Amino acid sequence: MSLRGAIVVDANVAVKWYLPEGGEDAAMEVLEAGAGGEATLIAPDLILPEVGNVFWLRHRRGYISRERVLEAWEAFQGAGISLMESGGLMSFALEIALGTGCAVYDALYVALAEAEDARLVTADRKLVRTLEGTAFGGSVAQL
Repeated sequence: MSLRGAIVVDANVAVKWYLPEGGEDAAMEVLEAGAGGEATLIAPDLILPEVGNVFWLRHRRGYISRERVLEAWEAFQGAGISLMESGGLMSFALEIALGTGCAVYDALYVALAEAEDARLVTADRKLVRTLEGTAFGGSVAQL
């Protein structure tokens, strides 16, 4: 997978930067490509509550401390992701969701990738399978 140019990252990838759950090495390569200037990391602003919710859930289930949640959140905010407003992507995201069967949340990331001529990098196998064979399959790469 090429880690150059514009890369849309979803919450599944971003969480792996801060919490061990498998696939963190590949996720870290994406983060490092953004930090090193080879890639520009972008995401819809939806990524903020999605990542925050995962951190909260991990804490609530006793996997990480409150302090670790706050440290991870601070690090995430400094990751250098350019956030795009979700509202402008919603019509296209709804079209994608209706046409492919993927969730609207996921379709927002796909819509952004399409709008920015970028590739969506995800750890979501189900999303990749859902988009295979559609007009959007080429816009998505699995970690």
